[in-house]
Amino acid sequence: MRPRNDVVISKTNVLDAPFELPIMTPCVFCEMMAGRVDKGLVEETALTLTIVNIRQFEVGQVFVIPRRHAPTILDLTDEEAHAMVDAVRRVSSALVKAYSPDGITLYNNNGVASMQEVPHFHMHVVPRRKRSDWGDGPPHIAALERRSRGVLDKVQTDIEREHEIADEIRAQLRPPEPEPVRGESVEASVHTARQTRTKL
Repeated sequence: MRPRNDVVISKTNVLDAPFELPIMTPCVFCEMMAGRVDKGLVEETALTLTIVNIRQFEVGQVFVIPRRHAPTILDLTDEEAHAMVDAVRRVSSALVKAYSPDGITLYNNNGVASMQEVPHFHMHVVPRRKRSDWGDGPPHIAALERRSRGVLDKVQTDIEREHEIADEIRAQLRPPEPEPVRGESVEASVHTARQTRTKL
C-alpha cells in the first residue's frame, strides 16, 4: 500500500459520510480484488477477503475487508457486517493457533480524524505480544507512523513474506460455515454447521 503522504484528504465524498474521509484513487483494495495488486491472501468468501497487512508491527497482522467498496462501517449492509465478524473470528482463531500470541487486538478507523488511510472499510486483526513495539496500542503506533519513516521501513514487508505469512495463517484456518439454504430454518442451518464442525 502507498505511504500515508500519498493519501489525499477531502472534506467531501460521494457517499456523504458524516465525517471527512481520505481519498485514494484508485482504491488499493478494489485494485487488489480486480487482480491489479498482488497481496498475501489468507481467505476469501462471497462477501469478504482477509489479507496480510504490508506493515507487520506484529507478525501475522491482517486486514478483513468487504468485497464491495464500502468506505466506513456505516456503509456496510447487515449481511456484510455479519460476514465481516465471522471472518474476523475465524482468522483470530487461526492466528492463535499459528503464532500463540498473548492476545488479539481488533480495531477499525472511520474518517480522517481516526487516522483512516484507505477509504474502504477494513478491520485490523493483530496478534499481540507483551514485549512488542506497540506501546499502549494502535493510537500510539498510528501517531508514531506520522513522525517516523524509519518505523515504517522497519515493519514494511515484501510480497514474498506476505505470501509466507498468509500460508502460515491459512494452514490453521477453518473453513467458513455453510450459508443457510434458501427456505432452510435457522435450527436446520445450525444443525448443518454443527455437523460441519464435527467433521473438521
